[in-house]
Amino acid sequence: MKHTKLAKFWDRLRSSYWFLPTLIAGVDFALALGLLEIDRRGKAPGWWWLYTGGTNGARSMLSTIASSMATVAGTAFSITIVALQLASSQFGPRLLRNFMQDIGNQIVL
Repeated sequence: MKHTKLAKFWDRLRSSYWFLPTLIAGVDFALALGLLEIDRRGKAPGWWWLYTGGTNGARSMLSTIASSMATVAGTAFSITIVALQLASSQFGPRLLRNFMQDIGNQIVL
């Protein structure tokens, strides 16, 4: 009995739309903290060739990359929502559930 409830909970959690994106964001956050700690300790010898600009150049580059990524993500998300809205009005609400439970879609979005 307990195993069935746990299996149902795990299936419902895994098939929810925000489970995988939240998990990916958590791993990314932990990776960022780890890389910051490596940078603070100065234990990254031999990485000088990755970026040779100063702090202002790095800030400018990261700002440009972040704004570009936000624009692309917003455009892709809004186009996806419009396409899903039109498809669900044609084919019914099961299409949305199947789309949201697909792991590939969760990873991409």
